Amino acid sequence: MDRRKSIGVFFLTVLMIWKFLIPMMLKGWNPIIISLFFVITSTTTILFLVGGLNRKSVAAVLGSLSGTFLTSLLAIIFGKYFKIHGAVLPHSETLLYAGYAHLNLTDILIAVVFIASAGALMDLAIDISAAVYEVVEKNPQISRAEAIQSGFNVGRTVIGTMTTTLLFAYTGGYIALLMIFMAQGTPVINILNLKYISMEIMHTIVGSFGLVAVAPFTAIIAGILFTQKSSNKKPDGQIKIQNLTPAVKPKNQTSPES
Repeated sequence: MDRRKSIGVFFLTVLMIWKFLIPMMLKGWNPIIISLFFVITSTTTILFLVGGLNRKSVAAVLGSLSGTFLTSLLAIIFGKYFKIHGAVLPHSETLLYAGYAHLNLTDILIAVVFIASAGALMDLAIDISAAVYEVVEKNPQISRAEAIQSGFNVGRTVIGTMTTTLLFAYTGGYIALLMIFMAQGTPVINILNLKYISMEIMHTIVGSFGLVAVAPFTAIIAGILFTQKSSNKKPDGQIKIQNLTPAVKPKNQTSPES
């Protein structure tokens, strides 16, 4: 069943990209708004389909979306101060010559930045949510602060490898170009000032900030959701048993003296 869900989620995401995201961008809609709506919808759908309708999925969705909003904000800010034009995107010139000169390539570039990191944010969020959930299930008496701290510990362990994963993914697309630079003896400062390389640096920085933020967000949300206790429980976890039967005085009760 899990395998079927995974395959179904994969094809659903492809369908959303092909039938919604790309057509809306070609029509000239705001790429940032369209992409943000796409990421929110796909993240929510995927996590609920895979994890089910439960608190674990809710915590993962809220944590992932909090990181997505921060990543989109950072992408807008970094895109402005890095002064990178969207023409650095592969095949952007071909798109313009195909009759779509009205498109805002810079906004498309900003959208690409947080779309590319959305998968990693979603993966990290569900990992931390599942870890905190298991901790609370095995020890129901754990305090909220301890559950959140467990999520922090898991997040610190995973973030180090996830940021490196982003670096590997972004660098792999330009490995041949970097080999040309080294073969020609191009100075490092000149390489860093190239728009193509600056775009990849921005990708890595923004994605890393998103990962660093989504870990504590998810840990806090999961700790709050999973350690909620009803008011009819004692601190030691034992349920109070209250006698809800009203005391009824028996009728026609005679005294012993009579």
